[in-house]
Amino acid sequence: MTSHQDSFHALYKRYRAGLSSFAASIVKNHSDADELVNDVFVSIWEKRDHLILDDSLKNYLFTAVKNRCLNHIKKARLPFSDMPDDFNPPSPAHAADRLLEAKETQAHVTALIEQLPSKCKQVFLLSRMFDLSYKEIAEIMDISSKTVENQIGIALKFLKERSAHNNQ
Repeated sequence: MTSHQDSFHALYKRYRAGLSSFAASIVKNHSDADELVNDVFVSIWEKRDHLILDDSLKNYLFTAVKNRCLNHIKKARLPFSDMPDDFNPPSPAHAADRLLEAKETQAHVTALIEQLPSKCKQVFLLSRMFDLSYKEIAEIMDISSKTVENQIGIALKFLKERSAHNNQ
């Protein structure tokens, strides 16, 4: 192995696991996260002659992975109409009627979310399903954090009013 290969291998071994966990927390999919982290390392290998490996390397890696993840989400535009089918009740000991009730509630909430305007729905799902911060959502959607805040408020008000209306 050359010294470049040794350095790269050591760098990969040291940071890959942490970067993958970090990426998975953003994209919510471990295989996508691993692929995105590997893409960053491939990019680093391709730029190895131009990179300066100093104390800011760790920050560079995490920033590169975060940006790669955000771009991945932005490009995919995520299938917002699909709610996860693996909704589980709080405890497996619940009776079948609790499971049915939970599925009906999930279906009701999903139907309400589907009624939101497209932009509002995207913002709401990025926040609630993918646990992204307002700042991250703003970056992904190329809007201001204040717009994100307003859209979340609109979505919550709509869901609350429609839920109360349907429960009467």
